[in-house]
Amino acid sequence: MKGRFVQLERPTAEDYALTAQWFGPNSAASTMAATEGAVVSAEDFRKLDESGELRQFAVRDMTGATVGAVHYKAHGPVGGYSLGGAIGDPQLWSRGYGTEAFDLLLDHLFHARGAHRVQFTTALYNKNVLRLVTKAGFVLEGLLREYYYLDGQHHDAAIWSLLRHEYYAVLADLRRTDPGFVMPDSIPEKDKAEARRIVAGYMTSTEGETSARLLLERVAGETSQPAG
Repeated sequence: MKGRFVQLERPTAEDYALTAQWFGPNSAASTMAATEGAVVSAEDFRKLDESGELRQFAVRDMTGATVGAVHYKAHGPVGGYSLGGAIGDPQLWSRGYGTEAFDLLLDHLFHARGAHRVQFTTALYNKNVLRLVTKAGFVLEGLLREYYYLDGQHHDAAIWSLLRHEYYAVLADLRRTDPGFVMPDSIPEKDKAEARRIVAGYMTSTEGETSARLLLERVAGETSQPAG
């Protein structure tokens, strides 16, 4: 999954180590992402990922350097997911890396995995994420009072969600307003159409063998034989 600034790739052993460092206790990324701040090792992240309990992606810039991590996990009924992640180094915040990383993750879930609902929770002190989410089509579903504790006081949390039809409405708006916007398809539509034409041509040719044709030939052969 590749954007203009970053790309998402499956993590390596080195990526798991970086993730453990970024999301450990008292780290800047952990504070802004409002994680639990528990001590989680690289091996813990690897096991969670390989089990499918927490599907992770390394966020790499266009030089190939790992700058962050994003993840999703099943949440609620089939088709529901929750998101998480962050850009690790505070020096790289506000460069659009995190925004694009989560856009790519949303594309993957809705456009490739058939998601119906995606949600995430953010602390009300994270102004960068709040600026992003309030402009990205998400719906504010509720506030959790005094949910996080930071700097000597409790802070509320906000739960945001995006449904499948809302995601595609955002894409439709982008297509109308940005002539250069391209749908996040893994295979271009023209290639899909060409593939369908290949099969249609095969089915209608005299050389094309299909299960329906074989059945018709079999039945025709059986009915042409005299009853014994």
